Amino acid sequence: MSGRPSWDLAATLPLPLGVLGHEGSTVVVGRNGLRLLREAARVKAGAGSGQSVAHGS
Repeated sequence: MSGRPSWDLAATLPLPLGVLGHEGSTVVVGRNGLRLLREAARVKAGAGSGQSVAHGS
């Protein structure tokens, strides 16, 4: 992700690559949010049943 701003400062960035970078970062943020929600749901489910929850899988 850090290459895109550098490229934009050094040369012109073609529009399709700019759109791809923007949409790609949106997908990364969305997937990260879903991952955090999934982990929170596991912790909440595990807290009520007294079971330990393994992280990192």
